[in-house]
Amino acid sequence: MIVVLLMMSVGDIARAQNVPLIIAPDKVDEYLAERKDTINVYDVVEQMPCFHGGYGRMLEFIEKNLRYPKALEETCVQGRVIVAFVVERSGKLSNVKVVKSVHPALDKEALRIVKLMPKWIPGRQNGITVRVKYIIPVTFRLK
Repeated sequence: MIVVLLMMSVGDIARAQNVPLIIAPDKVDEYLAERKDTINVYDVVEQMPCFHGGYGRMLEFIEKNLRYPKALEETCVQGRVIVAFVVERSGKLSNVKVVKSVHPALDKEALRIVKLMPKWIPGRQNGITVRVKYIIPVTFRLK
């Protein structure tokens, strides 16, 4: 049996884990809160995340980019697909999934639209940027 020992200093470990070596006493609570909130996903926060430009701009984005699946035009399938996702601390969207399905082809298009969205303005709790779960409807209507 071969044992390999890696010698790392405290500084190397701290840098590898992105941990500061010295934290000012008045910043300890803020630092601990930030570290804790890298894992938590909130449902409701003081300042909810939002699409740049607000809800109206998000609806414009969806309308502009939505493509009704050609294969369904003859069947006239319509409805509202509900999509859930997490707005990360960076504003990036993750864990995108359908929570209420209408039809597999419509679900796929709704997921495509949400994944296409640019970064959002992230949510904040107690002045700290946090991860927040968000749910939106994507409505499919034939004109």
